[in-house]
Amino acid sequence: MTSRETMRIFFLLLFAFSLTSLYSQGGNNSSAYGGIQATPKYAWEVGLHGGHFFSSGDIAFTPSYGFGFHVRRALDYVFSLRLDGMYGLAQGDSRSSGWRIDPTPQDPNNGDDQLFYHKTTYASVAVHGVMVLNNLRWDKPTRKVNLYVFAGAGPTYIKTALESQEKGGFSYADVVDVPGGPLSGRQTSQFVAGLEAGAGISVRISSGFNLGLEHKGATVFGKRTDLMDGIEYRWRDIINYTNLRLNFNLRRGGKLAEPLYWVNPLDVVLNDISELKARPVLDLTDTDKDGVIDIIDQDKNSPPGAPVDTRGVPLDSDDDGIADYLDKEPYSPPGTSVDGEGVAQNPQYQNQDYVTRDELDRLLENAVEGGGGPGAAVVDWFLPMVHFNIDSYKIRESDYGNLASIANVLKSNPKIRIVVQGFTDKTASDDYNNILSYNRAQAAIDHLVNLNGIDRNRLVLQYGGESNNLVPSSGSSLMNRRVEFRVATKDDVEMPAPQGGTTPKVEGNIQGY
Repeated sequence: MTSRETMRIFFLLLFAFSLTSLYSQGGNNSSAYGGIQATPKYAWEVGLHGGHFFSSGDIAFTPSYGFGFHVRRALDYVFSLRLDGMYGLAQGDSRSSGWRIDPTPQDPNNGDDQLFYHKTTYASVAVHGVMVLNNLRWDKPTRKVNLYVFAGAGPTYIKTALESQEKGGFSYADVVDVPGGPLSGRQTSQFVAGLEAGAGISVRISSGFNLGLEHKGATVFGKRTDLMDGIEYRWRDIINYTNLRLNFNLRRGGKLAEPLYWVNPLDVVLNDISELKARPVLDLTDTDKDGVIDIIDQDKNSPPGAPVDTRGVPLDSDDDGIADYLDKEPYSPPGTSVDGEGVAQNPQYQNQDYVTRDELDRLLENAVEGGGGPGAAVVDWFLPMVHFNIDSYKIRESDYGNLASIANVLKSNPKIRIVVQGFTDKTASDDYNNILSYNRAQAAIDHLVNLNGIDRNRLVLQYGGESNNLVPSSGSSLMNRRVEFRVATKDDVEMPAPQGGTTPKVEGNIQGY
């Protein structure tokens, strides 16, 4: 095989490796299951390795060394591709094997045969197919140990130098230079095709690092097949490399999962099931009929007709310790001493004019319109959120009722505006998440305008990307994929659409911009 043919094989292997990696990455972003990803977004692995390198053939080896690097990408939970490069030096001593070389093309029986050393330089770049043997188990989120086998091929540089053990004896830079030797007068290249195979074990130290121990055997094709130790006899020589590997996962600050060969194949499914099981059962029971359902009511036995806050607790407007439904002066000045009926007892307040109901109504109206003031706290109403599937800004049918409730609030209070703010979880880049959160807020606004008849000018679009998460999680979270609603103040303004980044190519109610 010529050097030109070897280089063609090398580039074809690299092209196949690139295509397969792109395919696996593209498949990882698919939404074939209604926005739910079949696999998490996972990291590449890079590593360094070094260890004992030797050849086994006709000449007894002496210990030597090798080192190299690799880049690995998972295809699924069992199979992966690895680009592996290495350099090694194999050495041997013919004394214990009895082989000698005649330094001249004369009769080998003339007594000039000499014992020799060989030093074989080996450098290769190969593409390996790797198969993990123990990842089809479902009892733990990640594997602690990986057992694997691999095989591959690629271009190899090989040169075998020979040197006599006798003082002043022969010294050849390559076996091709030996007069009368197997390669004498024959055209051959130092670049040949190589085949590699082996097995290994790796131990997970952390989510970003693991330690491996591996052994591989390699051989080459062509005229040098049985000359890696300088002697051609019967069958091919085998290169051996036992090495320690330091493997690092490129997780982008924890935003990506570990490579799939470490991950439980049911990880995504089990996480979603755990999330569903952790959700409270929706119970609309309202025991005390105060308008706050029991699931969020902190006082389930408030008296009939007593005004309550959004937690179901009877209101105490002047914070004097007496609920409004029992307080004869529900708006006594702050810090004023009151009797058991809530009446102010401080002499300086005996003749003070209190806020009338009409004045209170005006304060409340001013607060509702965003003017602030003493009554502003009452507009911190509870407005429901809506949530989204992964990589999606499509409004789910289960949230149509929540949006209808928000529309009813707007219709009942024609002077207020609502801030519509979108958020994401932390499973992508900041630019990507800003665009996705903007699209979610826009989808909610479109729904309120087109389906519920709300004036667009009463809705203020804002977005926060992956900031302000409700659940402290760096991964997928339904609670963090949301749009929130609140009553706008006079200072709230609409945010412009984010610029830059990658437009999410996902399912939604609106067109990406």
